[in-house]
Amino acid sequence: MLDNIDKKDMKIIEYLKEHGRDKISDISNSLEIPRATIFERMERLRKDGFIKKYTVDLNYEKLGYSVLAYIMIQYNPKSSIDQRSLCVNLSKMDNVISASIVTGDWDIMLLTAQKSMKDLSTFVLEKLRTMDGIEKSVTIPLFERIL
Repeated sequence: MLDNIDKKDMKIIEYLKEHGRDKISDISNSLEIPRATIFERMERLRKDGFIKKYTVDLNYEKLGYSVLAYIMIQYNPKSSIDQRSLCVNLSKMDNVISASIVTGDWDIMLLTAQKSMKDLSTFVLEKLRTMDGIEKSVTIPLFERIL
């Protein structure tokens, strides 16, 4: 285990993965660790970079985004933008859930949520494929997202 993280820290992290919105007192009661200890450790874990941010796991279908898709992108090294900057720009686009630099036949992988297949088509054909730095892409619609 890492030098500056112990079993209590790991218990807190595991708890937060499922119950990130719980109050300190609820976490304390559930883990049987004093509230002050929970608070101090959570602050240290955040400060030390173990916890990057607290977030929500959205139900995109309930929000009207019934089409989720992975989009694999091949970077064009002859473009005027570097691969990391392209990935950062992609991550800021509407309806992009995540953008990652990957290895293998593809260079960037996006996860996107769209309201319809037509919206997905528009996103790929009119936005992505016109961007500098994108050589080609493959779109993989999801049947179901488990996690």
